[in-house]
Amino acid sequence: MSIVGAFDVHRRQLTFEYLDTVTGELRRGRVVPADREHLREWLARFTGQPDVAFALEGCTGWRYVVEELLAAGIEPHLAEPADTAALRGKKRHAKTDKTDTRHLRVHLLAGDLPESWIPPHVPAGRAAPLPAAQAILPCGCVLRPPARSATAHLLRGAWVALGRSLGGRGRACCLLRPAARRA
Repeated sequence: MSIVGAFDVHRRQLTFEYLDTVTGELRRGRVVPADREHLREWLARFTGQPDVAFALEGCTGWRYVVEELLAAGIEPHLAEPADTAALRGKKRHAKTDKTDTRHLRVHLLAGDLPESWIPPHVPAGRAAPLPAAQAILPCGCVLRPPARSATAHLLRGAWVALGRSLGGRGRACCLLRPAARRA
């Protein structure tokens, strides 16, 4: 990677730090305000440069930053917040935006950044979410708790776990509720 960087995403600003591995130049700064237009304008500086990668934590606001990085031809790396914090170790001093971006950039460059899966973009109105108490099994069955259950929302985790445990046995899980098959 010729440019390796990181963002710390906040509501009002994006703090960045990136290293040009060819020249050794390190740059830090902020994109203010933190919106698509200003980020897109800032990312234009990397147009035409190969092997540009940026990391950011998977916290509130990550989706639009990843979408803009992809639109600019930059490889996004979404860091798992809890595992990234564990890499940081015990807190010995205050955590700042500058230390957050450096931490992400260093681990991205080292290749040991704990990454999260970036789901594909689904246009608004195209997704058909299941009710909270349903789960889709690997075989395509829809697993539902008993109808009108007052505790259905509390049992969701158990239903999903059951589906996962049965999913590895082929289509045997379809025998549980044959009427619940998804069309």
